[in-house]
Amino acid sequence: MCAELNQSYTMAQDFFNAHDITPLQSGCCKPPTECGYTFVNPTYWISPINSAADMDCLQWGNDQMQLCYNCDSCKAGLLANLKKEWRRVDIILIVTLVALILVYLIGCCAFRNDKTEDLFRKYKQGTYT
Repeated sequence: MCAELNQSYTMAQDFFNAHDITPLQSGCCKPPTECGYTFVNPTYWISPINSAADMDCLQWGNDQMQLCYNCDSCKAGLLANLKKEWRRVDIILIVTLVALILVYLIGCCAFRNDKTEDLFRKYKQGTYT
């Protein structure tokens, strides 16, 4: 996920003007903005002298296997991503529920119609008492 940023953005201005960076990429692949890190590339940043403003600032590392995966900003990005994905799933489930209700209603109407016709047949034959 973070390697995609390195391939897409080589200039700092392009990176900061990008609108297609997901919350997950923003939270996990770059340090929090308030930390004051200097941009080198999307996943490599130069640490300021005093970065003790926030716990996420202390947890940030340029190691490509670590970056800021333990940061609160990364966890918030993951939650935002999950929320977006679950919305899609919710829509699919609601559509499926409506379809099942319609099939059930059609089945009930067909069953009731069959019972009514059977009752009339018995009545006409004189077997209904």
